[in-house]
Amino acid sequence: MSETTARHDADAETAAEIRRHHAVMVADLDRLSAALVDAAETGGDAAPARTALTEWIAAVLVPHAAHEEESTYPAAARLAEGRLLIAAMVAEHELIRGFAGKVASTENPAAAGAYARALFETFSGHQRKENDHILPLLVDDPSASLTDLMAGPHGHHH
Repeated sequence: MSETTARHDADAETAAEIRRHHAVMVADLDRLSAALVDAAETGGDAAPARTALTEWIAAVLVPHAAHEEESTYPAAARLAEGRLLIAAMVAEHELIRGFAGKVASTENPAAAGAYARALFETFSGHQRKENDHILPLLVDDPSASLTDLMAGPHGHHH
């Protein structure tokens, strides 16, 4: 097996790990945001559901976006096919951060729930773009190693 083939296989496995991690994140955000909506709709105390969601955003979502902006995004942005896509994805990170802020700061629990579901829908579509466009671009790029990017100085294997 050539070094290039071995790297491609390793990168394909790394991409599969990242896709699995994305699926867990989407499922967690779906569950946490739905719990906030349910609490708000039933008129119960929405504070615990909101706290659970905002803690997840701070512990999981925000670091994940920051890591992408330091690792996979710059590598994909160097490629002609990736430059505009990555510019759009970074702008989408800002949209996601904005919704996350509204979840935390909006006083009305029903409105916070609506922002939470908007966050979920935006993030869900965002992950599909990463899975379907950015990861294949990096796996197929002979000048970059997705595996090395994920294990780099800021890296953490998912």
